[in-house]
Amino acid sequence: MTLLETALGIGAAAVALIAPAVATPTAPPAPTAAPTVASGLPEPTITQQLIPFGAARKAQMARYSKIHYGHGSWRLHPRGVVEHYTATNSLESVFATFRSNQPDPELGQKPGVCAHFVIDRDGTIYQMVPLNIRCRHTVGLNHRTIGIEHVGMSDADVMGNRRQLRASLALTAWLQVRFGIPTGDVIGHNESLDSRFRRENYGPWRCQTHGDMTRATMNRFRSLLNDNLTGTTVDRSRPDWVDSGC
Repeated sequence: MTLLETALGIGAAAVALIAPAVATPTAPPAPTAAPTVASGLPEPTITQQLIPFGAARKAQMARYSKIHYGHGSWRLHPRGVVEHYTATNSLESVFATFRSNQPDPELGQKPGVCAHFVIDRDGTIYQMVPLNIRCRHTVGLNHRTIGIEHVGMSDADVMGNRRQLRASLALTAWLQVRFGIPTGDVIGHNESLDSRFRRENYGPWRCQTHGDMTRATMNRFRSLLNDNLTGTTVDRSRPDWVDSGC
């Protein structure tokens, strides 16, 4: 199951079936201000499509963090990036799910799922949540990582779409330079159990992960990513995996 499947409590096929019925965004997206440069890498063009994340949702994120990570904060100081795909081809359904702030189907906890960025099939990058706020996108890693969703149904969809892949590599590399994130801490959702930053205090979720963006996919992605980082000071070493015991 991917992030959207978990949020809706259904499988990927059902997500794809219901996606066309979801309403389109009520307000047109607005491009960001002029790009900035982080140590030689220009900021990619990012379209702002921020979801509501006010005091109530921040308080929910702080409570979630207390339960699952042992400290109650909604603030994010990024140490890694997790790549996902949506299991739907409908960008609008992703927006609607992230805005809805629905509790998870297993524990009934809020906040609902979200990711910091969504990259559409045409390569457009949408920012959904500010980078100083935690987003619930990966069990065990929401307190340390930025989440990037790719609209598509599989790893192959993402890796085989040149415009989407190019945008993803540019965004991820820029984030690495901005926050000093090594390539070894850019992982796929499916690799989450082996991350050195993973922490999950809720027993039944200690070994929970998902199938999107596997090790084989991410080895190729990280190799391409390092090409984008040529000339920067970012650590381009391979991941330093830990044994999760799962």
